[in-house]
Amino acid sequence: MNGTVEKVLYLSSLAVGSWVAKRLLDEYGDLPLHLLCSSIEVHSYDEAYNYLLYWLMKQKFDVDKNRLLAITSLTSGQGGFFGEDNSKDNDAAEEDELEVQADAEYKASLANTRPLLWTPSAGTHWFRYRGRYLALTREVEENRQTVYTRTEKLRVSCLGRDPAILKDLMQDARVAFSQKEKGRTVIYRGMKSIYDGELAWKRSTSRPARPLSTVILDEVVKKAFLEDIQHYLHPRTMRWYSDRGIPYRRGYLFYGPPGTGKSSLAFAAAGFLGLNMYMLNLNSQQLTEDALTQLFLTLPRRCLVLLEDIDASEVTGRRKPGARRRKGKNGVSLSSLLNIIDGVAAQEGRVLIMTTNHHEHLDPALIRPGRVDYKLEFQLASRDLCAAMFRHIFQVYTSAEVDNAQVASYAQGDLSTKEGSAAIDLQELAKQFAEKIPPCVFSPAEVQGYLLRYRDSPEEAVAGVETWVEASLAEKAANDHVLDDKEDEGSKRESEDESEEEDNENQDKEAS
Repeated sequence: MNGTVEKVLYLSSLAVGSWVAKRLLDEYGDLPLHLLCSSIEVHSYDEAYNYLLYWLMKQKFDVDKNRLLAITSLTSGQGGFFGEDNSKDNDAAEEDELEVQADAEYKASLANTRPLLWTPSAGTHWFRYRGRYLALTREVEENRQTVYTRTEKLRVSCLGRDPAILKDLMQDARVAFSQKEKGRTVIYRGMKSIYDGELAWKRSTSRPARPLSTVILDEVVKKAFLEDIQHYLHPRTMRWYSDRGIPYRRGYLFYGPPGTGKSSLAFAAAGFLGLNMYMLNLNSQQLTEDALTQLFLTLPRRCLVLLEDIDASEVTGRRKPGARRRKGKNGVSLSSLLNIIDGVAAQEGRVLIMTTNHHEHLDPALIRPGRVDYKLEFQLASRDLCAAMFRHIFQVYTSAEVDNAQVASYAQGDLSTKEGSAAIDLQELAKQFAEKIPPCVFSPAEVQGYLLRYRDSPEEAVAGVETWVEASLAEKAANDHVLDDKEDEGSKRESEDESEEEDNENQDKEAS
């Protein structure tokens, strides 16, 4: 009897439940599912895509999944437009792969290739985050209009109307990605975007921050520059500028012969200050005045903008009296460049560094105070600089008898260490080397290039330096003679062009 009653109640409950479910389905069947869920989408043309993809990879997403996508870079397939990072960013532990097989040939083969990264394939995947189940959907978007483009989209979803858990996930992904860049300098370049064809800042590469000690420069000059830029970036400085109505911008001009360390100091300063570097080629054919304005408006508040070889641009040279408004081949004018640097709508908080080999060729309006606030001259290698470079190149000791307490003094050139049975007096060798090089004739890059040939033998570097100096001076003399001939031909063409223009003007006047 009791069993029959229980069956009747069970069947009745099932019928009522089915009827209620049917009524709800009929009533709310057209209700969009997204009203019951929360989601966040990121696209492959945005850096947040790399944040999330890197976070998923670090969570060992491939451990319990059977649908994976093998890639060699977070930006695989996007190098032409998004900026391919060709450096090894420790995205995956390559050593783990090397430990699979101890064979030397196998290791050598892997060393010439990038490690494989395992990421979720297209489709929907479920995973747990902070005790909740989340859905990850990876989709491919194709655009077959004018130019075929292929982008990707990641969407993270959760049940409920509160997206707080998703925001926390994206924040954790951002922190994880930033930790990956710790101790590195990320370089961005103005490049054409595959999404809309417009110029935008795209990640180019990430390199280990260069120690300032590796930039061989007069210590007083280097210290003064660093103190100035540190003072500018101090939080109190921004308020000081604001209280006095002064635009919070700072411009630097590095000028000097090629190979004297201008770009090296800019890169090392970015690493020392923890700033990302943004580089732009003013001669790019895709660069227009509108694109230049948009690029500078989208700069982050704290960054270092580097304009290399500013004198190579057609619009930055000295203007002749009464000359017409000059534009480059890409349509960028000097006026637009000046407005970008310190106009009313110019970005504040950034550090601008311009480098040039010939500052005397630059238009005075470009380097006047307010646009360029600090000028730093780089000179050819003096004898003191040559000696310092010699000590820096050969400061790596190899003798096991040199203890840690002696390393610091050895680096300064005060220690005589042993390579086998022969004693090496680094300070004396550096002095002999510098005395054999004529001062202010060679660039530091040339001296360094010579020293790298003998990086394992400082004695041979000293012994062969005189021969190298003679050969280099002869080569310089031959190159100077060729350049003089080309300059004479160029000046003749310019005079002929000017005379033709004058004749045309006179003919126009006579005709009028």
